[in-house]
Amino acid sequence: MKLETTRFGKIDIDKQEIITFKQGLYGFKDEKGFILLADEETPFFWLQSTTDPDLAFIVTEPWSFYQDYEFDLKDEIQNELQVETKKEVLVINIVVVPDNLQEMTMNLKAPIVVNQEQKLARQIILDEEEYSVKYKLFDDKEDVSA
Repeated sequence: MKLETTRFGKIDIDKQEIITFKQGLYGFKDEKGFILLADEETPFFWLQSTTDPDLAFIVTEPWSFYQDYEFDLKDEIQNELQVETKKEVLVINIVVVPDNLQEMTMNLKAPIVVNQEQKLARQIILDEEEYSVKYKLFDDKEDVSA
């Protein structure tokens, strides 16, 4: 299947790789289909809409930047996503990339949980108080300009 995107032009995707968000993403309730596009050289991915060529989010697995990140996945969510084993689950978080890369943040409060086998996903809001919507990825000493 051909997918038209603003950032990547026309790309070929396998329909079986489309991830379905039955409830959409927060702020984008009508967007139900996305595909993950990997950047082999960085820990970041693109979560590209399959219906809106302009809509793509930079995401990453949180453990590259926050090793102690953990939460319990409620039974209701496990059932909705048809999760049977932990190995099926991919957790990604949306990243905000401002002009100053040193100021990049990740939303730890609202992770996206993906069942990689069933291609079902849901963004959830965690009850845990310690997780911020703007967790800084780099400390002020780190050089991210390269």
